[in-house]
Amino acid sequence: MSKPHNQNSQRQQQDRRLFRIFNYYRVLLSLTLLFTYSNEVGKVFIGLEYPLLFIATTLVYTAINIALALVLLSDQPLQPQQIALNILIDILALSLLTYANGGVGSGFGILIILSIAAGSILMRGRHAVLFAAISSIAMLALESYRASTDALTPNYFQAGVLGMVFFATALFVKRISLRIDASEDLATQRASDIAHLEKLNRLIIQRMRTGIIVCNQDGDVHMMNEAAIFLLSQQHQEDDPTATEINQLTAPLMQRLIEWRQNPQRRTSPFQTSPETPPIQANFTAFMQDGSTDVLIFLEDNTKAIQQAQQLKLASLGQLTASIAHEIRNPLGAISHAAQLLDESENLDEADRRLTHIVQAHSRRMNSTIENILELSRRRPSSPEPILLAPWLKAFAASFNEDQRNAGEFIIQVSPADMEVHFDPSQLEQVLTNLSRNGLLYSQTKTGRAVLYFNAGIRADNELPYLDIIDEGPGITPEALPHLFEPFYTTERSGTGLGLYISRELCQANNARLDHIANQTGGCCFRIIFPHPKQITA
Repeated sequence: MSKPHNQNSQRQQQDRRLFRIFNYYRVLLSLTLLFTYSNEVGKVFIGLEYPLLFIATTLVYTAINIALALVLLSDQPLQPQQIALNILIDILALSLLTYANGGVGSGFGILIILSIAAGSILMRGRHAVLFAAISSIAMLALESYRASTDALTPNYFQAGVLGMVFFATALFVKRISLRIDASEDLATQRASDIAHLEKLNRLIIQRMRTGIIVCNQDGDVHMMNEAAIFLLSQQHQEDDPTATEINQLTAPLMQRLIEWRQNPQRRTSPFQTSPETPPIQANFTAFMQDGSTDVLIFLEDNTKAIQQAQQLKLASLGQLTASIAHEIRNPLGAISHAAQLLDESENLDEADRRLTHIVQAHSRRMNSTIENILELSRRRPSSPEPILLAPWLKAFAASFNEDQRNAGEFIIQVSPADMEVHFDPSQLEQVLTNLSRNGLLYSQTKTGRAVLYFNAGIRADNELPYLDIIDEGPGITPEALPHLFEPFYTTERSGTGLGLYISRELCQANNARLDHIANQTGGCCFRIIFPHPKQITA
């Protein structure tokens, strides 16, 4: 409905402009006739036979044209009936002026040709032949009237020739007008198709999960889709919290653009807009637009590429470590069994019995490490599914305390209450079990109270769901932070150093992230950032 309406509105405006120009010509013509007739010299050429009819017709014609010019100054829509009426007024006025000036032979009838042409253009070819027919009849009628009243020889031949010119003009202008209309319709349709394709392209670009940016060589952004805004929004809001759109490339991305300009064949390194956001890989392509070279930037979340590389690395490492662990497990079992038998002997003194206890303790520790390695090597693929977090956390806390014999107190806060995340339930349980054991232990050690906080919500800057696991322990030392998620790194004598490493690997397998967050109130805070609902793939 909107396309025909817009097209008709444009045509009405165009017709109004053309009719205004045509009316200016009519005003100029009538004023010229008045000025010429008012001059003594002019009276020799015009209004010779019927001067009173000539001056009266000219005055009325001038008044009508000036009044119409004033009306056309407003923005009222122009109706076809108004155009037709004014063309008929032209034919009548110019026919009377032709009669007053001596008939068809005076040459005044030629002025009607322009009125017929204007009527044909403004009426889009409609009634063009009718205007020509009326004009031709008028010329023949005035010649017949002159012959009957003045006993003059009628000039029918010249009137007929003029009538033929009228019809030829009408048909020619009608054909040209129809061609112009067809060209306008085609141009309008093409413009509409182009606008539709452009809108469709923009919609496709906005829906793409790959971030797309169009900018100039100086980093001024011309266009950016939602995925790019999402990937860069964290850094942008940190730079300017009041800004609502990104008009300039962020500093890390601008640095990659400079590196690419220096060596287009070189692949730039991934970057992060903040420590909590995923790594981003930027690819650049130059293209010409309006005579200048712009840059098309593709932004890819590099998390999946890192995951695939890690999975390949872990697959190879897992096969090796699993083989080694399996080979160690049998002799370790023999050592542990022998230590148990020695411990049962009645001939051991206390010093030797203490040594057997040490052997058994370290055997259990090594066995735990082997179990973790074997579990890691045969880890099954994740199967993420929607989880209502609040009831799920309550069920987890109850199950954990049941298995661990009331290990501690869990304080759960989830906002909004119906918050939903996508994660493999069994793997999320394994992650929280590892974190809960450590958190409750450190809280108990420092405060004498085993308590753990689960705080969940949705980040305001990028709408990512998150879950904070907070304890009341001493926190992580600055020296340990860089190695926190490295395998086999531990600060405890009895630890294996695989708990946090396995937890992070499980999170990455579910397109989530596990990070350590600075906690202003003390203690240790681990944050699980779940994937955005819009980025969940089936």
